[in-house]
Order: sequence, then structure tokens, then C-alpha cells
Amino acid sequence: MSLDDTVLQIVDVSSKQDGDFTIGKKLLDAAKTQGFLFIDGHDFTQDEVDKLFALSSKFFKETPIEEKSKYPIDSNDCGYTQFHQEMLDPETQKNGDPKEAFNFGNFELDKGINHNTSLPEIFKTAENKELLESAAKKFYLLSMRVMTLLAIGLEIDEDKGGKDWFVNRHRPNEESITAMRFIHYPPCNSLDESTDVRAGAHTDYGTVTLLLQKLGEQGLELLTDGLQNKWTPIPFVASPNPEYVESGMAAPIIFNIADMLSYWTGGLLKSTLHRVVLPKVRNNSRYSTVFFLNSENKTLLEPIPSDLLKDIKKGANIEIKVKTAKEYLDERFAATYVEGH
Repeated sequence: MSLDDTVLQIVDVSSKQDGDFTIGKKLLDAAKTQGFLFIDGHDFTQDEVDKLFALSSKFFKETPIEEKSKYPIDSNDCGYTQFHQEMLDPETQKNGDPKEAFNFGNFELDKGINHNTSLPEIFKTAENKELLESAAKKFYLLSMRVMTLLAIGLEIDEDKGGKDWFVNRHRPNEESITAMRFIHYPPCNSLDESTDVRAGAHTDYGTVTLLLQKLGEQGLELLTDGLQNKWTPIPFVASPNPEYVESGMAAPIIFNIADMLSYWTGGLLKSTLHRVVLPKVRNNSRYSTVFFLNSENKTLLEPIPSDLLKDIKKGANIEIKVKTAKEYLDERFAATYVEGH
């Protein structure tokens, strides 16, 4: 994979400038080559994004570890993950990653209703509950827009689902391990000073991931040359559309293909290794707000009905052994969390 000076493509998914077929092909091109891109034309305002980061910071800074530990991560990927509990890269992070996180799940995603009552009190106030549910709904609807466009780009057979092929396997009220996540990466001078890597090299596990940016808190890097072990930083990128900027919309959202979708497409769509690194000269934490879209638990990861997948060179693609999405994700999560935490 090679990256030009703009690093990643910016794709406007709003249909204000291009038709859905053109947008779908742009998304497909980025998904096949880089696996990462920036999504513009979404519905997140800068004010909403600022409030999400402020809530995340307040939770991690002010909630005692004794309170956080009452909500441990569960089998549905909901709850609190302690420092060093995740080990994304066992080869370099022998003691687990120096970060903490809280996952929100059990959403009625198209309505933004969170049915999980096992939450710290800070997330139960009317204002914060509304903020979290609104964000989850926007993430879901945006991800469905992108998955529709990808289906169009893949030219999935109309008589087998067409543009709704992915949407029909990510229905909002069916059981899945879809989650929204707050992550806190502490500064290097406060935890594990021996390394500036805060999240080890990994690929995401599910269908796709969406990541909100915050100016001044970069740290995401992509492995752009595996042979040379070259890591490329992803910068903060403002929208190139002045209309979005002037109306108070947030910056483009980082979007990436995850392992399950890559597996599902026989390797046509690329799931790229990435990590989070903080410079040792910076004394402040980094916070992330992420949405992990996963297919319904019972979905069979069977070959997608697209002629484009037939063009993958024999031997270069992933051999798909049909299993359910839940079986696939359970295998991945079991290898991630460190025993004893």
C-alpha cells in the first residue's frame, strides 16, 4: 500500500456532488487499496463531538478505579477494560496495552435507545444519556449509508439483495457485538515510559470501524510498507467543503475496513495494520471515540454474491470457511484479553 501526500482519500457520502454509483466506486477503491479513508458529508456537528470528548475525559479522569471496575467488559463487549487488560500485539506489548476503555452496547441503533442499565452514574444523567444515544444512532445510520454504497460499488446481484445486502445483515434490533467505545491513552510520562506505543499493532475485528478525530490529539499510524516496517501517521484533516465548516459540522471521520469484512470478501477489501503512538514530549492524554460495527451474531459469513469477487486471483484471496459472525468474533476476542485482569 502506498500513500500520497494527502495520506488518505476523503469521500463525501452525502450525494450532494456525486451519484451513489460514483461514490460507491470511490469507497471500493480506497477499501481495496488502503483499507482506511476519511468520510465527509456526515451528520456529526463539532459541538456534539466536543461534548463526547469532554464526557470521555471526565469519566476517565474523575471516576475512581473502584467504580470503573464494577462494570467489567462482558461477552457482548460491553463495559470497562482496565490498563493492560487488552493485548493487541503480543510480540511487542508483553504486559498488555497501556490504555483503558469503556464500551457501550445493547443499543436499539436506529432509534438510539440504550437498553443497558449497567452503567456508571455519569452516563445515566439525562443530558449524557441523550448525547450517547444520539451519537450511537448517527454512527449506525452513517455506517449503513457507507455499507449501502459499498454494496453498490461491489455490484452485488440485485436478485440476491443488491444495495441492501449488507444492511440486511446489520439490522438495528438484532443481537450483535456492535459497540461504541471511549478510549483513554495516558501520556508517556505517566505510564509505561519505556514505550510510546499505547495500542499495539493490530487490525480491527468486525465489519467496519468509524473514529472521530480531535485536533491536537493525533497518534494513529498505519503500516504502509510491511517489508520496511514503515509506519505512516494519520493527521487531523479538516473538511475541504467550506459549506460543512461554516455550518459547524465536524471534521471528516476516519473509516476503516475490519477483519470480518475482509474475510467475508475473500480479501478483496483490505484490513490494514494500525497502532496508536504518543510522542514522549507530549504530556497530555489522548482520547478516542470509536464505533465498531459488527454483523448480526447469527449471520453466516458466506461468499458475497458479486462478480467482482470472482476476479480475485486464485491463491491470493482468503479461503472462507463459513461460520457465523458471533463464532468469528468470539475467536478474535478470546485472543485479545489478558487473563487475570
